Amino acid sequence: MSEEISTKGDVYSFGVLLLQMMTGCSPTDEKFSDGGSLREVVDRSFPDGLHEVVDSTMLREDSNAAELMRNCVVPLVRVGLSCSKASPRERPDMGRVSTEILRIMHAASHMGVV
Repeated sequence: MSEEISTKGDVYSFGVLLLQMMTGCSPTDEKFSDGGSLREVVDRSFPDGLHEVVDSTMLREDSNAAELMRNCVVPLVRVGLSCSKASPRERPDMGRVSTEILRIMHAASHMGVV
């Protein structure tokens, strides 16, 4: 979001990438041409309307879709939103992000997802 190179910029990029993976949408999709952004759309739907923006192919064949949503998708989207905050000072460092993702993976492994 700025020309200054920093690790907080890398965190921002990681957050946007994570939101892309969870929604199946690119931040440059035509649906964002009206000035909105991927982050804004996801943030507005978080957490109760998240099922409307999450890539449905992630949950389609899973019999535990509600549990997967609660234990994996919602936490991953939360990480993506946190990392992609406008203010670099509000973004977590990657150590904290990786710890949270490992926690989510651990929960997913107990569900038999990973």
